[in-house]
Amino acid sequence: MQRLGDMGVGMGNTGIIGGGASGMMAAVVAASAGEKVTILERQDRIGKKLLATGNGRCNLSNRDFCVERDYRSQAPAGQLAACFSAFGVEETLSFFRERGLLTREKNGYLYPRSLQASAVLDFFRGELDRLAVRVVCSCTVTNIRKQKRFLVMTDQGEYVFDRLILACGSAAGTNVKAKLGGFALAKGLGLSVHEPFPSLVPLCCREPFFKQLAGVRCLARVSLGIYPAHAAGKRTISPTEHREMPESVHVEEGELQLTEYGISGIPVFQCSRYAVSALTEKKRVEAVIDFLPEYEQNEWETVCQKQYEGCLGKSVLLLGSGLLHKKIVQVLLSCCGLKPDEIVGERTRKRIFSMFAQMRAFLVQVTGYKPMENAQVCAGGVALSEVDGHMEVRKTPGLFLCGEMLDVDGRCGGYNLQWAWTSGYLAGNATAGRNL
Repeated sequence: MQRLGDMGVGMGNTGIIGGGASGMMAAVVAASAGEKVTILERQDRIGKKLLATGNGRCNLSNRDFCVERDYRSQAPAGQLAACFSAFGVEETLSFFRERGLLTREKNGYLYPRSLQASAVLDFFRGELDRLAVRVVCSCTVTNIRKQKRFLVMTDQGEYVFDRLILACGSAAGTNVKAKLGGFALAKGLGLSVHEPFPSLVPLCCREPFFKQLAGVRCLARVSLGIYPAHAAGKRTISPTEHREMPESVHVEEGELQLTEYGISGIPVFQCSRYAVSALTEKKRVEAVIDFLPEYEQNEWETVCQKQYEGCLGKSVLLLGSGLLHKKIVQVLLSCCGLKPDEIVGERTRKRIFSMFAQMRAFLVQVTGYKPMENAQVCAGGVALSEVDGHMEVRKTPGLFLCGEMLDVDGRCGGYNLQWAWTSGYLAGNATAGRNL
């Protein structure tokens, strides 16, 4: 283990704080160019979070790629796009392929050929071993001082590096309360940090009926509306009702998961960042759920009429269950003042068509979100304007940042790992280039 005084000046050594995806990528790239690299990792082993990505299959990138659509950041226009232009999806695939890790594609989603996240972690471990990268685990960094070189103080002693990469990640997805240690280190080095908050996270809703809906999964379209803080909320919505215009609307479609506390699943994750941000600003957030997004409105009207006529004389529960999950139908019936055993007929027609309308526009109030340990990624972080196109801090030569340390977060679908590969590659390549 190299500690204070062990390294000779001019040996070209780089320290990396954090052994996650971006940190491992940076280490492999820097070491491949001849740099002497040490990784300091707080966990008992590197790459632990990587194993959980893509439901254990590691969705490592996506061919359906659009910076403006797939990423969120307060970065200056074009800066993020320039990063991906330097090292994007194709460069990532070549990086893995040339080193022996093949990939496969499904609807644009890219995975390791084996569909095992462990294969990606094994790949990096093998590369780090081959390149003689020193890995120090269970090592907590307590402070960093920049003198002529970087003095890194840890609970295992002190280290000195010519160059330093902060790849600390975030508390997202961990089992500890938000320990934003990496951001504290960044602030200690004089960097501007946008307050971190959970992204790609389940949302909590006000309505008590969610306990009845727990466990249901279904295709749905979710429209998230953000309203001013003063706006009063309503529990139900009618297609003909006049409503105040939202400040913004974010629409996503996919498999919705209904839980005892609210809503989850891919479409919720995709727009959760906006909900969390709005809630922290005390704004009102509503989600309108379309449980049958595959139908156009004119087609839907015909479906409703035929469903009504086909179920005349039957129970309203049977009518609804022919369209949606029984648990959803029971909640909708209650909202429309119908009892499950009531009969489909002229007396119940108006309430039945009200239920049909709610199947396409079911309004719920979003009142909160799950904590950082339930999030897939963290939004916020060090302002991207603090670094140049090589991920080097503009005012501190030799200091680099990558991954979740920076104010960049992506949608579900491999985009956050692609940012880890891109930023890690740029940082690792630049640290080695400083020896030239």
